[in-house]
Formats: sequence, C-alpha cells, structure tokens
Amino acid sequence: MLNTKFHNALVKGVRNIFILWLISKEKIHGYGIMSILNKTHSDVSGKKAVHSSTIYPILHTLEKDGLIKSSQELNGNHKVKMYEITNKGLKMLDSLKQFMHKKRPENNMLISFFDDMLFNDNMFIKK
Repeated sequence: MLNTKFHNALVKGVRNIFILWLISKEKIHGYGIMSILNKTHSDVSGKKAVHSSTIYPILHTLEKDGLIKSSQELNGNHKVKMYEITNKGLKMLDSLKQFMHKKRPENNMLISFFDDMLFNDNMFIKK
C-alpha cells in the first residue's frame, strides 16, 4: 500500500507539468481536469485529492505565465471557461522532453529509477 503522505508529495511535484500536458491533449475546462486528476489519484490511493482550491490557482498561474489561455464557451446552457495550450506552453513541454532525452546518458540512475518504477512489473524483494 502506498503511503498517502509520500503519494501526495509525489503528485504535487509533478502536478503543474501534468496539468499542462493534459491541456496539450485537448481543450478542457477546470472541472474536467479535476475529474481526470481525481480519477488518477483515486486509482492509486482510493480517495480524491484534488479540489477547485488547488486546480484554479495552478490554472491562473499557467495562464499568467502564458503557457495556456482561456476562453468562455457554452456547455449546454452554461458558460464554462475552457483552457488550451499556447505555443509557449508547447515549447515548454518540448524543452522538458528534449532535456530529458539529452540528459539520459548522464542521468542513468534517474532514468533507471523511472524505468523501474513505471515499466518494470517485478515487485521489490529484500535480499
């Protein structure tokens, strides 16, 4: 079982870039982002962890930094604020990806960690 305190710290560490990545996939509203994050978190921990008081300040910061932009659109009879990535946001994601690829040989231990944690199905056994 995953320690909740550790899991929350891990999620917070990658949340902003994950939100930017989500917005790069499709134009989406804040509630849609919260739903995806809560589904992802509850799959691991069994409970929700993301609230509007967390998401909207992050969205405002990303917008203020020019990484995303928002527009009002009708969703049925209601207006909703939709978010989409800007060229600056795409460049940010591209630069992070390039950095990870360029640094791969120098950071073998870091890459090994991610490969082991994300792609290796073997369980850890004390030797």
